[in-house]
Formats: sequence, structure tokens, C-alpha cells
Amino acid sequence: MNYPIHAYDQHGSLKAPVWLYLLLAFLGRTWLLLAIAAASRTTGADILTLFYPDNHHFYLGLAAGLPVVILLVCGRLKSDHRPMLSALWRHGRWLLLATWLMDLSLQLSGILHARGLIGLYQSLPLLASFWFGWYLLKSRRISDYFDGAHVLSHGVTRG
Repeated sequence: MNYPIHAYDQHGSLKAPVWLYLLLAFLGRTWLLLAIAAASRTTGADILTLFYPDNHHFYLGLAAGLPVVILLVCGRLKSDHRPMLSALWRHGRWLLLATWLMDLSLQLSGILHARGLIGLYQSLPLLASFWFGWYLLKSRRISDYFDGAHVLSHGVTRG
């Protein structure tokens, strides 16, 4: 057993780490902002304008976060009857790495567009992005979670 018993669910499958949920929220932050703006009908446009004054960056953020949305749907619908979704799920770590690179490039292009003048609102997400990239590259639990190979055996008793 590579992980403590609390890392497994009641079916013996490896649970997603909390940092994965934070990573998904970070990479899909434009989609989360869109959901918040849609929920607050009267001030939704003002919320979007506050975070994305240029519509172009908003649409690029939606495109960059689309693989996260697709991965969340695949994680919910994957089964033995849907081998294509299961295959996409097994490559989830690489899909997240590609999404992270796309998000990082959008952040860096925004900094270049501002001619290197970095504010706090740009430096904190950039710092978080570097940390999440390191986490994606180094975390064995993330790759084990997407592989689905680490499942506790129900027939073996440990004592």
C-alpha cells in the first residue's frame, strides 16, 4: 500500500488529492468567474469587466480552461462502457500539464503586453501557476490517481 488508508474511498479507489481540486479551480478560473457572473444577473457584466476589461482575454481564458471542463465531465462519466472517456481520463495529467502551459503562456503574454509592469494582481496568479506546475510535474499521487492503478484489494485482510 503506497498511501495511507484515508487516501482511499469506500470502494478502494485512490481519492483525488485536495490540491487537485485547487488546481482545477485555478486552471478553470475563467469558467468559475463566468458561472458567478451568470448567477448574479444584475452585476454579472460588471464582474466580468472588473477581471477582464478586454473581452479578448476573457475568451482566451475560456478557451484555455476548456480542457479542465472536459476533464471534469470525463471524470464523472468514465466507465467500462465508455472506453474513449476512460482513455482520455488516463491522460488527464498530461492534459492538465498542457492546460497549465497554455495558461502560463497567457499570463506571460499579458505581462509582456503591459511592458513588464507587474502588479500584485498579476504576480500572485503567476506565482501560483509556477507552484501548480511544479506540483503537476512532481506529484506521484496525481499520476496514480489518473492511472487508476492503485486500488486496494478487498479480498486481502491486513492485520
